[in-house]
Amino acid sequence: MTPLEFKLIESLILLFVLGIIRYVVSKLIVSRYRRANFDITRKQLTIKVLNILFFMVLGFCLAVIWGLSGQDVIAGIGSVITILGVAFFAQWSLLCNITSGLILFFNHPLKIGDYVEIVDKDFPMSGRVENITLFFLHLRNKDNHVYTLSNTIVVQKTMRIMKPEEFFEEIEKLEEDKNTPGAESALD
Repeated sequence: MTPLEFKLIESLILLFVLGIIRYVVSKLIVSRYRRANFDITRKQLTIKVLNILFFMVLGFCLAVIWGLSGQDVIAGIGSVITILGVAFFAQWSLLCNITSGLILFFNHPLKIGDYVEIVDKDFPMSGRVENITLFFLHLRNKDNHVYTLSNTIVVQKTMRIMKPEEFFEEIEKLEEDKNTPGAESALD
């Protein structure tokens, strides 16, 4: 067997083994999300992160199989991490938002579809959580406007998860106040 054929066989075996590991881990993640009754978008994002990690490990192992020394691979990874570190240091708010997004995603009781009230004396807000991304939380308010809030702000503020009935009662009160005949003269 030639060295080229041996490297091809090693690469295929590696691909097969990592594929099985990825499949088993993704099934475990899906079953965990079903038991915890998490939203489908959380599952999709977790699977995306798993795929990124899978391809990074695959690339590292293939680089070693095909002849790059461990020192060369580690030097390349170190260079990339250094560049990313400088970029994140220059844009520290990006790193804060990503970290806050991960905290919201994994450790916060907040889920997509929840009705929340942000308790803040200067800028109170309430609405339905439309989406949680790595950088922003999208909140649809009573007037059907979508607000994009930075994850760092959401993590720092006190939030109250409301029952849907409470949220819709507040909407009904606002509509009644608008339809009250004396409400217009009070604004003038």
